[in-house]
Amino acid sequence: MKIYLIRHGETDWNQICRFQGREDIPLNEGGIAQARAAGKALQNMGITAIFTSPLQRAVRTGMEIASEAGLTASDVHPLENLIERDLGPFSGKLVKDSKEYFAVAAGENASGMEPFSSVLSRMQTALTELEASGHTSVAAISHGAAINVLLAGLSNHELGTGKTKLYNGGISLIEGNSRDGFRITICNSKPEDFPKLMTTV
Repeated sequence: MKIYLIRHGETDWNQICRFQGREDIPLNEGGIAQARAAGKALQNMGITAIFTSPLQRAVRTGMEIASEAGLTASDVHPLENLIERDLGPFSGKLVKDSKEYFAVAAGENASGMEPFSSVLSRMQTALTELEASGHTSVAAISHGAAINVLLAGLSNHELGTGKTKLYNGGISLIEGNSRDGFRITICNSKPEDFPKLMTTV
């Protein structure tokens, strides 16, 4: 199975480096353009469905991708397990005022945040839910902290939390299945670079 895992487009809070967590912040104009660019990058990739976090910035990203990739709104489905990590007391704070976040994000005693292991478990469950959907090639729209936890789990912490700064609209390709395991084939590509990278894998 191929899962094109995409971080939602930019919001005003992303632009000023404010942690969003599960605050339901909409895309800004730049974020809509990033989502459309991701959709163009995914044309001709055989995607037959799009699954998104229920937060509006992810849903809008999925809708814009669908419109560019030859799908319709009926091909876009919510998937609760793709929701952003609950950042607890960090939600709404500026990154520059929250240096403690980076010290505790990969741990279990995460100062009121959703623990790393809980995020990893539900993101892995999301992979199995995507596999169970019956589609063999899908886009999945999630969020920076949640995607980074999954990348860390799949790469033995070589990528992801504490290592990878994800682009808004950035695309990672996850391949495999629950029986043999999932692997990262492409990590955090800008949409404009993605089609060329696909010719090398």
